[in-house]
Amino acid sequence: MVFKANRICGFCGQLAKSKEKCVCQKHRAKPEYGYHPSTTRKFQKLRKQIILRDDGHCVRCRIKFGLFITDNLQCHHIQSWRDYPELAYEESNLITLCKQCNLELGNRNKLDFDYKIKNISPFVAL
Repeated sequence: MVFKANRICGFCGQLAKSKEKCVCQKHRAKPEYGYHPSTTRKFQKLRKQIILRDDGHCVRCRIKFGLFITDNLQCHHIQSWRDYPELAYEESNLITLCKQCNLELGNRNKLDFDYKIKNISPFVAL
């Protein structure tokens, strides 16, 4: 005889079948921001442009530590897109960081190093 344990839903506290979603998840409120700009095609094209502008390496690692990290590059919003949605696609608000630096900076809305943005060229689709 196979015993299937039930589990307690972490959201509503009711019993739910093992390996199945609790029905309460259907009624959960969706986040107010609804999406992340990095999932759009527009941002993916802009991301490539920003990485090229920043010479294909983590700007924070270069300035703070003298390292040229070219792996796991991400495009970081200096002013958080949640706090400043109007700046989500603004080149002057984006900087190339490695994954670790992006996680360390988080949503602070400022950088922890001195950085002057290079000349910004008009957006060109790649």
